[in-house]
Amino acid sequence: MKKLIINNTFAAGYSDIFHEMDSRELKKFYGCAGNRCGVYDEENHMAIMITWVKPKLLGFLTDERTVLNGAKTQMRRNLPSYCQVDAMKRMIAGCDAIGDRFEYIPAGTDILQYGDLYVFKFDKIYYAIQLIARKNSFTQSQKEIEEFLQSIAVAA
Repeated sequence: MKKLIINNTFAAGYSDIFHEMDSRELKKFYGCAGNRCGVYDEENHMAIMITWVKPKLLGFLTDERTVLNGAKTQMRRNLPSYCQVDAMKRMIAGCDAIGDRFEYIPAGTDILQYGDLYVFKFDKIYYAIQLIARKNSFTQSQKEIEEFLQSIAVAA
C-alpha cells in the first residue's frame, strides 16, 4: 500500500494499481495543479482527486453545502452531460462529509463515467474528493475507492 499526502494534513493509502498524479496529469483533469493531488489507474480508467481551499473573506458564511454546490456548478460548466444521480453522506477522517453521485460522458467519447464527489471541513479548510470510474466498471472500482476513503487519516 502506497501513501498519498494531502495538503500536509492527511495521509491516504492506495493500492499498487494506482500511481500518484504529476502536475501534467492534474492539469489535464483540472486545468491547474495548485491545491490538489490525486492518484490514477490508467488501465481501469479510475481517478481519485482531492482539492482543498481555505475560504477568504466571509469564510464564516461558507459551509460544506456551499463548497459542494460550487464544485457541481463547475462540473456542469465543464461537462455539459453532467447529471446528479444521488445525494450521499459519510464519515471521512472522522469528519462529516456530504456528497453526490454523478454521471457524465466526456467530450469526444461515448463512454459513460460515474463518480462520487464528497466535501468535508477540517481545521477551517474544505476538502473535496472526486472519485471517477467508467460506469461499466464502477462496481468493481468500489473496493479500491472504499479502501482509499477509509484509509484517510490525519498525518502523524
